[in-house]
Amino acid sequence: SKQTLMLMVHFSGRDITVSDHYRKFIDSYKDIDHLLMCKNPLSRILFDCAQRNAIMSSVLPVEKLYEPTEEGSTDLTNMTKDPETSITLSEHLLRYSMYPTQKSSAGWHRNNVILKKSFNFKNEEESARKIYNCFIADQKPEMPAKKLRRGFSCPDITFLGTTSTYSSTFRNVSGILLLCSEGFSALLDAGEMTVGQMIRLYGPDKTKELIGKLNFLYISHIHFDHCGGSMSVAEYYYQVNDKPLTIICPIRMLPWFKYLSSVFKIPLNLVPIGKLYQDKTMLDDLTKEHGVKIDLCPAMHTRDSWCVALASETWKVAYSGDTLPNSKFVDIGKDCDILIHEATHQSTLAEDAAKKKHSTVGQAIEIGKQMKARYTALTHFSLRYQKLPPIIDETVPDNVLFAHDFTKITKENVETWCRATDALPLLFPDHYKDLSKQSYYKNKKPFNTL
Repeated sequence: SKQTLMLMVHFSGRDITVSDHYRKFIDSYKDIDHLLMCKNPLSRILFDCAQRNAIMSSVLPVEKLYEPTEEGSTDLTNMTKDPETSITLSEHLLRYSMYPTQKSSAGWHRNNVILKKSFNFKNEEESARKIYNCFIADQKPEMPAKKLRRGFSCPDITFLGTTSTYSSTFRNVSGILLLCSEGFSALLDAGEMTVGQMIRLYGPDKTKELIGKLNFLYISHIHFDHCGGSMSVAEYYYQVNDKPLTIICPIRMLPWFKYLSSVFKIPLNLVPIGKLYQDKTMLDDLTKEHGVKIDLCPAMHTRDSWCVALASETWKVAYSGDTLPNSKFVDIGKDCDILIHEATHQSTLAEDAAKKKHSTVGQAIEIGKQMKARYTALTHFSLRYQKLPPIIDETVPDNVLFAHDFTKITKENVETWCRATDALPLLFPDHYKDLSKQSYYKNKKPFNTL
């Protein structure tokens, strides 16, 4: 039988619709349906992320997501057709039926499309506040007000991603933004969607401003969940400064960056970590240029992977990247104010962690003790840990916190974060039950994770 064309999908973006030539092409197929693939700010992933963010930010120092104003917003959420061509615009969970069924007619169905009005979580926020206030009231005798560790200071540290391997519904991959009142700022790793996370948090204008002020981007190793967003960061930086972004990266990444730089016409100032590690003069020059002392040591992960410690006159931050427990890292991070350490697996999965050259929660905490870190922030959790980090069956000291996407650590709120761990199961009870079940079946892997 002769097949009839019913739907044409255009992967060209909205800009093409202003072309007279393209409109004539569309008119030649005016008897069929057309779908134009375009960027839409609303998605199921963003909805789930925003819901979790609303719950946590109502009781904890999590940064509230950016909400564009109606005036100056390029929001397409109220538009279902392109005004120039009447082509249907793509929406997340928009469905097209080619043939009628008993339950639905042929054509477009928007039943499950995420709408802007869906992003109202007042009930969830109020419920979270009640739960958290009850928790604090119950714990008051055991939780006296604590003073900061003596001599503690730190830059503002914002986690843009806290999962491993690839992005999930609730967590993005690695990206950590350091902002210091002295004017220093840096990104520690930039997995894919790092810029997207910044736009969700700060909005497009503030994101461009923050990236434009970066002293450098540091990449710990070649795995894509740590470097996949690097060129987007470099592009934003170049737009603001008209000069190349300094990227401190493993030597084996240089050919990749040079190729991308030539393809996208974005200049880069590439500084290979291996040469920095071997050439003390080169490292001292970089330290003087950016106003912070930089110490490096090899990580125990993939080939050419690194750990770093950054120190100013008032603070010191150590970042593990991906690694097994590492005595050399303990040496360079000694007496740091904050240790940021990967904790991919819970402690009962130490064998799995060792095979994949990652650390467990317990191992990361032990490194913090050996390092005499004032506080330890854990991140880079396996994909099996979605709403909640790996807190099952763990003994967590009172100077350890579990990071979430958009967690912002400051001198003022670090103790609040450390005290919040026990409240998390109350905020997400269903997920806590799932994690508890998984702890009994530690050899059963619900995800194919690294």
